[in-house]
Amino acid sequence: MKDVLDKLIESLNNGNILLGVVIVAIALVFNYKKIVEFLEERKKARIAKLTEALKCEFVTGVTKSHLEEELVTEQFKITTGIRLEKQFREAVIQAHKSTNGELAFVHFKRALPHLFYEHNILKVKISLFEKISYWFNLIFGFILAFLGLALMVLPSQIEGINFVQFITIFGLACFFIAIALFMLFQTFPVISARKVEKHLSEATH
Repeated sequence: MKDVLDKLIESLNNGNILLGVVIVAIALVFNYKKIVEFLEERKKARIAKLTEALKCEFVTGVTKSHLEEELVTEQFKITTGIRLEKQFREAVIQAHKSTNGELAFVHFKRALPHLFYEHNILKVKISLFEKISYWFNLIFGFILAFLGLALMVLPSQIEGINFVQFITIFGLACFFIAIALFMLFQTFPVISARKVEKHLSEATH
């Protein structure tokens, strides 16, 4: 292990940033659970504060109503991962209910950047730039994924490859695949928005 660390430090000192990226990525993977737990504790702390505030006898009237709505909003966010104001939230829930389970709620969650609530109507809007971004991410995402997989196979085709070369090629492959997955994930909101848009269009006819 010491030899491996020495080689990694030596590579970083020589300006091989890729190895540093690999180390950071691995560290994030192994500490993912702790990061999630920290974020969950922060969410629970906000709910606890709101609950405590509502128990105060001096909190009445509009202030109490506001805090109650904030508590509902926060609970909804923890349950679904979406933070929305009351009217917008109820419109999304109603639209989901109207699908009778045919369209999963996750599609409404993913489509949120493209959802708008105007004049008591839930609408979907996908701009020209977002459509171009969708096709860009889709096409180049698949290209980078293919290149990443090709690089993973490459070390087995090279004779006399040393450890640092192997780690560099493998790290580059992982980097390409990670970027490819990121780009492909960026297409999900548009895909879901189109599904929601189709449903809303059918519901109005």
